[in-house]
Amino acid sequence: MKSIWKNNIILFLSTLLFLGCSGKLRLNEFDLSNEYQVNGLIYEIDFSLTSINDSISRANIRISPNDLLFSKTKSGNYIARYTIGYKVFEGYNDKEPIDTGTINYSIQEIKKQKLHDVNFYAPIGKNYIVKVSLTDDNRNHTTSKIKIHRKKHTNDRSYFKICSLKKESNNCSVYQKDSFSLIPPNNFNQAIKVMIFQYKITSAAKPYEVNYSYRLATNPDSIWIISDKSKYSFPPLKSGYYHFITDTQKQEGFSVFSIDQYFPKIHSIKHANGALGYLLDKSEYANLLRNKNQKKSFENEWLKLAGNRHRARNLIKSYYSEVSKANKLFTNNQPGWSTDRGMIYIIYGPPKIVYRYENSETWIYGEENNLLSEEFEFNKINSNVSDHIYELKRNINFKISFNRMVNAWIEERGY
Repeated sequence: MKSIWKNNIILFLSTLLFLGCSGKLRLNEFDLSNEYQVNGLIYEIDFSLTSINDSISRANIRISPNDLLFSKTKSGNYIARYTIGYKVFEGYNDKEPIDTGTINYSIQEIKKQKLHDVNFYAPIGKNYIVKVSLTDDNRNHTTSKIKIHRKKHTNDRSYFKICSLKKESNNCSVYQKDSFSLIPPNNFNQAIKVMIFQYKITSAAKPYEVNYSYRLATNPDSIWIISDKSKYSFPPLKSGYYHFITDTQKQEGFSVFSIDQYFPKIHSIKHANGALGYLLDKSEYANLLRNKNQKKSFENEWLKLAGNRHRARNLIKSYYSEVSKANKLFTNNQPGWSTDRGMIYIIYGPPKIVYRYENSETWIYGEENNLLSEEFEFNKINSNVSDHIYELKRNINFKISFNRMVNAWIEERGY
């Protein structure tokens, strides 16, 4: 049973697979199902947003050439042709963007990550919804990603420059694997409060546990004040995140989340056992977590679920593959697998339809407006910790559906 942990728990999932849009887009709503689907095309687009001045902002876009299709030309060279598009909205209910554009590129075969800086119009005073799309013209396939651009005032995240101190990484996002630097905007003369919070590493409350109520962590492990510098450096955290208060009077700020070198896969036995809670009842899960020999309890639980060693290995591989996808999609102030959206994603799979509103997100499994379909509503937790914290609207009626999906998950896989 030793090889179950050794061979299967460390899953090397460095990219997500994306599928083009499915389902109809309602007026004034965003269908994000394409961001949650998977298929055989390997696609990865990532970007961070910064404010250049009070009118112009910039999308720092990172593309892996390995994700593109290179076609042979008459001259014998292999060329990838792709298009980057962007749309900037003032809100999810807006029909028209305030700025939009497309840029065409072509490159010869290279191995290094390709970086593009694209400027767009976004005047200070509001937060914006920015959609960036990548079209592989040789493959005629498009993937997209949506992010919130905070620009209400100069204390917002977009005015601060965050960059990995590892030069070759080119990572300027709020997800950092290495030590990183924080550079305030010019003429910033306020003290910055720094707090460290630990990640929650237990599974989310199940969809039918209606007495559960989500609470943000309020007691940091450590806290200190920084000031009088133009640049600050911070080491990576083992399991937690930094929260920076850039306006101590209004308590406004942002967070930077530490992720380890194995992200998005599970590397820690504690996280592996934590994520197993969705397949166990409360008493089984409690016994699993309190057992001093975490690896042995991990193996025992999977043997009980699978019935034999061979099937246990297959189930582990399948289950933690879904856990890794949830990490990639939903990690913020806690691992993606431990969030409400991560739980539903792991057990039910990618939703067919996803609608995002200003303060909520709706997932639909099956056909829209069909009584046999399953629908989950997630309410947004408004916080300057992250723009992506959502709480499931729990209902006792989910118990039958959830237990049925868990049983099907265990009984139909691993052979």
